[in-house]
Amino acid sequence: MDYFLMLWIILLLIILFLAWILLSTLEFKIDTRVPVMMIQWRSIGKATLLFEDEEWWLQIRVLFFYKKWNLMQMIFADKKKKRKVGQIRREKSNGKHKFILKFFKMIKTFQIVKWEMAISTGDNAVNARLYWLNFFLLTSR
Repeated sequence: MDYFLMLWIILLLIILFLAWILLSTLEFKIDTRVPVMMIQWRSIGKATLLFEDEEWWLQIRVLFFYKKWNLMQMIFADKKKKRKVGQIRREKSNGKHKFILKFFKMIKTFQIVKWEMAISTGDNAVNARLYWLNFFLLTSR
């Protein structure tokens, strides 16, 4: 009898843990005034892409792990891999196509909660002519 109770408790804890992961908030923020892009999964971790000291940096924080990388060094690092003499490289057909379809299906599941946009043309006269768009019904939603 005790084994069944312990099994039910463990099963309940696993279900609660999975529900916590699946129902936690996922935030995506882009601030163009200060070049920062952040993806945050609340209470689990976040990834931030920022421009600091004339360089692009990628910061990752997952639970207690923190790492900061220089993005240009990551992208343009010398990645010469030696192939074995008899190795044949196969190309996947439709692999990229399936990935793109899955990506768009995933994007359709997101819901935008808050959207703020500020546009400046660099010309004060043009900005003044576009000011009425703040009160236009289709753009004020």
